[in-house]
Amino acid sequence: MAESDGTGKRKRNEDDTDTELKLDDKVFNDPIHGHIEIHPLCMKIIDTPEFQRLRYLKQLGACYYVFPGASHNRFEHCIGVCHLAGEMVSRLQKQQPELEITDVEVLCVKIAGLCHDLGHGPFSHLYDNKFIPLVVPGSDWTHEEASIQMFEHLIEENNLEKDFQQCELKKVDIEFIKELIAGPSDKDDTDKYVKPIYKGRPNKKYLYEIVANKRNSVDVDKWDYFARDCYMLGIKNNFDHNRFLRFFRVIKDIHGEQQICLRDKEVENLYDMFYTRKTLHSRAYQHAVTQAVESMIVDAMVIADKCKTFTFLGKNNKALRLRECKDDMVAYKKLDDTIFQRIMWSTEPELQGARDLIDRIQKRQLYRCVGSMHRPEGLDKEGDKKVLEEIAQLDDELKKEFLTLSCVHYDYGMKKENPVDRTRFYSKSNPNECKNLCKEETERWALTPAKTHDIMSSSPLDSAATTSHDIGDNKRIKKKLFSQDSNKKPRRE
Repeated sequence: MAESDGTGKRKRNEDDTDTELKLDDKVFNDPIHGHIEIHPLCMKIIDTPEFQRLRYLKQLGACYYVFPGASHNRFEHCIGVCHLAGEMVSRLQKQQPELEITDVEVLCVKIAGLCHDLGHGPFSHLYDNKFIPLVVPGSDWTHEEASIQMFEHLIEENNLEKDFQQCELKKVDIEFIKELIAGPSDKDDTDKYVKPIYKGRPNKKYLYEIVANKRNSVDVDKWDYFARDCYMLGIKNNFDHNRFLRFFRVIKDIHGEQQICLRDKEVENLYDMFYTRKTLHSRAYQHAVTQAVESMIVDAMVIADKCKTFTFLGKNNKALRLRECKDDMVAYKKLDDTIFQRIMWSTEPELQGARDLIDRIQKRQLYRCVGSMHRPEGLDKEGDKKVLEEIAQLDDELKKEFLTLSCVHYDYGMKKENPVDRTRFYSKSNPNECKNLCKEETERWALTPAKTHDIMSSSPLDSAATTSHDIGDNKRIKKKLFSQDSNKKPRRE
């Protein structure tokens, strides 16, 4: 197994022959994982318009406008996850034959890793996390849901049913793949919430922890994007997923349920993984300028969504608006990052405001961060509105409608919970016993989430910082916001 060089890029060794190359497999030369083999059925999926669409979705969305190296796409990430998923399940199959993992199950896990991000919209998380909640308030739609719909659409549109059957994949296996992508269903036939129902492999729940781990968020999806994003961003990656692949086992817990457990001595590497996630969020994903560009793109998309002629053809050639495309895969697969150029070169008068925003991004006339603060405990959405009102009252040049409040939450993958508390370990002396970390060890590496607010302004005011105790103290906020520019009037757009 090759080792990491500390940047996320994999060092290639001459004796790296963990997986035997089959004659029908295709070989990809990946900058992160080296030479990887792709199953013929996976190649059939890759060579479809639905999957090729991922070439036009930036992995980090608007982060590319801050970090010039962040030019990688969902396409290569999905291939990397497919590879790591195959490595992990194949190692389990080889090291623990008593688990009776079949070749069909190995292939299902690979396909799930390959297709897990098919449902992402323009600029990746911007579409489902910011645009949809703004134009469809209360919507519980997720890109995982869209990934399942796009996976079904891909099979049907490209007549891959026979290819799946030739690889001995039945309907229950396709259902298993969909569960691996989005997790088992937690609703019954009456749409009521119930305990998760495993239909694909109810007796092998540990397989659900490989691609999208709902138990503790330790999965191969994160392993690939940690390594790939760090490499492309130029940020050091201390987490070594290649070492991780050598120190895990499936063990029954005290309830008799099988789950993936890690070697106890790997706990520090595990914390490095969660710390890497937090670092990427604080330094890149949630960077203030990234947030500003995203806000401008969202504002442009909202304007485009209201334009009656800015539509995409769906089933039966029905014209659908941006918000409506998510429910029609024929239209949705036409949505990608090129929407930026489509708005930029549009001629409709109704889109002039959107074109102005795109033009400002091109000329680097971005929204400015006029303040940031740690979010006080107990502050709800109504409190958020009051923050904007207070800021708008500080100066006649500031208008509430020109301000956007962006709430950034930093955690380790499980909101307020410490994911390590939900991870089980084994020791060298007793490899078949599942155990928790002792309390002292958990406290030693305490993980605590944090929230902060970035206040974006559509006027190019000089930025400054505030702190949580400034809330309610208008004089202190005003001093901090405008002291550097007190003798100069803010420019108007």
